[in-house]
Amino acid sequence: MFEELRVVLAKNIRKETIFSPEERQEMLRRLISELGLTNVVVDFCGGLLADYALEHSCKVLLRSVRTLTEIPYEQSMATMNQRLQPSLETIVMFSRPELQDISSSTVRELLAWRRLPPKIVPELVQKELEKRYGPLLQ
Repeated sequence: MFEELRVVLAKNIRKETIFSPEERQEMLRRLISELGLTNVVVDFCGGLLADYALEHSCKVLLRSVRTLTEIPYEQSMATMNQRLQPSLETIVMFSRPELQDISSSTVRELLAWRRLPPKIVPELVQKELEKRYGPLLQ
């Protein structure tokens, strides 16, 4: 679909992440390398995504939704991004069905109880979480 794909970790001022931006970038780079993908760039955006897109000559934002309830939010974001950067388009794709119930909030809550079912996060991420939280019962 694209010659180059940029996976951009954007700062969300409403969320507190488990891993630092640098740790998240490194894990993503390792996962992408394991998949043998050579046209994927992992980057971080500490400001507005529309500004990042302009700075890096990105013409399309590719977003993912898990359920229909996320569409109004994504539509609002796409509209605002286009107000900020009129030539910027957004494509929304649905995630795979087996991922619909997984969110960062759910993972954080499960971690608080030291429970993380198998395949909720990639194995590499699970190992990093266990370094931080200790063994996670399944």
